[in-house]
Amino acid sequence: MHQRKGLPLSFSMSVEKLISSWKEQGLIDNDTAGKLLSDLNSRRSGIGLGTVLATIGGLLLGAAVILLVAANWQDIPRIVRVLSVFAIIWLCYIGGVWRRLAGDAIFSKALFIVGAASFGAGIAMVGQMYHMSGDELSAILFWVAGVFIAAFLLREPVLSAFAMFLTGFYIFSAVQHDFDMLVYDKGAYIVPALLVTGAVAAYFTHSRISGHLVGIVTLGWVGLLYAELEWQSILWLLLAGGSALMLADGFGHVFLQRLTRFARPLAAYGFLGVLGAVLAFQYQDMRLNSFDEKHIVFYGIVIFALCIGSLVLCGRNNGGLRWLVYLVFSGQVLYLAFETIGTMIGTSGFFLSSGVLVLLLAVFVRRMERRLSGHDRLETEVLP
Repeated sequence: MHQRKGLPLSFSMSVEKLISSWKEQGLIDNDTAGKLLSDLNSRRSGIGLGTVLATIGGLLLGAAVILLVAANWQDIPRIVRVLSVFAIIWLCYIGGVWRRLAGDAIFSKALFIVGAASFGAGIAMVGQMYHMSGDELSAILFWVAGVFIAAFLLREPVLSAFAMFLTGFYIFSAVQHDFDMLVYDKGAYIVPALLVTGAVAAYFTHSRISGHLVGIVTLGWVGLLYAELEWQSILWLLLAGGSALMLADGFGHVFLQRLTRFARPLAAYGFLGVLGAVLAFQYQDMRLNSFDEKHIVFYGIVIFALCIGSLVLCGRNNGGLRWLVYLVFSGQVLYLAFETIGTMIGTSGFFLSSGVLVLLLAVFVRRMERRLSGHDRLETEVLP
């Protein structure tokens, strides 16, 4: 299995604690501990301040290019405008590759972002100058396709993440202008095709950020589809898909990790998908039954079962999923208290009950963390 050099931040921090513990116990000497920590720091792929600033700088420069296009350079010949924008695109991409080969992980990303933003500016400028027919959605779609192609050709994670950001922007623009076009006829295949392309790009470029964006945009897209169509089949598909992801991680984590290099986040997004489907069923049912208290309690029990089942099935070594479960569990307890206990006793009694519930939740979370961390094992696979 192909493994990248970088290590996730949480893995690095846990190993640092182990190295310190080994040194205190006398298992390794100071020289060995120093070499291990030095090697670990060289492999760390966390997002530092320099990377963040470079990314923001790249976005600002890209925005500057787009604003220059919007200003419409009337005094500059058309051919010079076109050549200038495309020169910026190629120089940024070539410069990004040059800096990446030189080991510069900061400014290479900034150059790639400026190049991708300049490509969008070039599309807008050519359409403006030559009065080409088309709409905004077509231009954004062409922009997304171009950035995806660049991400595959250059095998650059930041470009695949930028393309997924543009995919979300495309969906947002479609909702504002002509959402029916994306739901009916041939347009119904556009977003699924973009999501599949984004998933492949995330895998091919080893971009975890892009993978997370695929998960977020997919959940948002499914939610928009259900809000527009109100088909229960969408909820059942979401329920089945989310359950399949959690089951795959719970019973075949090693295989899923080798296949996707994204097993634990997939389980977390699967949990969110199942939770979203259950909440949609709850709202649908409660709306028909005038928010009856019995239905509130029933769906509360279902959500509690989902939370506990997710923890038992795939939460042992999945910190992100555990905290999602704790958040949902706590919110559901407080919601039930507000809808049931809060309607039967006075305000002071409700706050007293809520305080007791929060303390009990704290005890529950603490015990679960101890129980799960007691079974945690040091991971041997290297995540991208």
